[in-house]
Amino acid sequence: MPFRTTLHEFHHPLSHFHYDRFDTPDDEQYGKFSVNFRTNPQGDISDAVMSLDEAEVVFTRKPEALDPKLLEKLAGTYLTLANLKFEVVYQPGTGLSLGFPGGPPQKLIQVKGLQSRTPQFADSIYEFVLQNGQVKALRQRDPSSELTFPRQSL
Repeated sequence: MPFRTTLHEFHHPLSHFHYDRFDTPDDEQYGKFSVNFRTNPQGDISDAVMSLDEAEVVFTRKPEALDPKLLEKLAGTYLTLANLKFEVVYQPGTGLSLGFPGGPPQKLIQVKGLQSRTPQFADSIYEFVLQNGQVKALRQRDPSSELTFPRQSL
């Protein structure tokens, strides 16, 4: 499967050069470009880096937008393994955050689908677990463990 790049009216195939670097052919009007892809700790492409007009430009992948009604549904009280309660809070325009007792809220940054992370730890993923349209739990995965926090019944 050939790769292509599209930037405004610029459409060219990409050929693999080395590791995460791909190059365009040398174009008479636009010249030759290199695109370097960066991955996040989960191995997904998060950014593309190009040198344009003698400056490095970073294009950051945006996750698909989730319906605010779904985000509202994800908000609620969850339980740790020690039966301590914490909150997932939804604020329109701001998104979801984690609220642990005695601490400041931690913003959740959407990574992909129902997966999010906090600004502090890119390798720790929080994923909401849905069954038959109902929110059942919040799963946390990091390099050392996987924990599941059940949602407290309403």
